[in-house]
Amino acid sequence: MSLLGLPEEVYTDLVKHYQSGGITASLLDKESPETVGREKAVKIEGKNVSLVIPKFAMGSISGGKGGGFGPSISKNVTITHPVVNFHHIVKSITPKDDKEMSANLVVEKKGLLSKEIVGVRWEGGRIASMLNADPGLNKSILSCGIDSLKVEGDSKNGCLRIVLRDKIDFVTESSGFLVKQTKNRAEKLPSLMTFEIVDRIAERIKKG
Repeated sequence: MSLLGLPEEVYTDLVKHYQSGGITASLLDKESPETVGREKAVKIEGKNVSLVIPKFAMGSISGGKGGGFGPSISKNVTITHPVVNFHHIVKSITPKDDKEMSANLVVEKKGLLSKEIVGVRWEGGRIASMLNADPGLNKSILSCGIDSLKVEGDSKNGCLRIVLRDKIDFVTESSGFLVKQTKNRAEKLPSLMTFEIVDRIAERIKKG
């Protein structure tokens, strides 16, 4: 699956997820001049983030399309938990030095089993110092439980990437008496609050 990319439903359900929170979102094909790096993307309007590009990171994904034939009338449900990197693209920033425009979120955890996040800070170039100077931002990251986030300069495509790594649920349901139908959907996508935090990071960096 990593070689083939993510199923279409991840993109379409991500669009619906954003729209449910009042965010203007639409799907862009990889051939669209509005995307970057010839990658399929979710276009975002009215925000600091211009695009969201989900990429398979690790794990497994159930899958299936169309239908088949069989006597069973029961519904079979398969749920897998792939890890996805959500690349939030900020087009209005063109990095001159990718290293200086990069930063990694470092989390401090406490506890033997639950490993509760008790603190966060940024490490990296100039961007890290800028983000650490915003205690309200780090407090929001802490309260939201975000534990994998990084900022990457992308001078090749003339943009900035804010990459969130998160685990989602990918559900495959097959049912039918004589003709089996298979449906897929993506669930437990990153919360709308998480998106707003990422958009706030983009805004902070744009202000300099």
